[in-house]
Amino acid sequence: MDRNVAGIILAGGQSRRMGGGDKPLLSLGKARLIDHVAARLKPQVATLALNANGDPARFAAMGLPVIEDTVPGHAGPLA
Repeated sequence: MDRNVAGIILAGGQSRRMGGGDKPLLSLGKARLIDHVAARLKPQVATLALNANGDPARFAAMGLPVIEDTVPGHAGPLA
């Protein structure tokens, strides 16, 4: 299988429907939601990055590049 593909985890947005907060850092079982997503994607892509707003230091332990939204107002990565 050719893995010459880049993967991007879209973790932006304001989480209005969930009452605010940081969705990627929510616990799901014994790990954070973002850790589950990264574990599934890493074996399938050559490189992996994270699209998220706010302080990128909260994702530093993941060792992934963090890319901020270019649209002002933190509308989310698909805006």
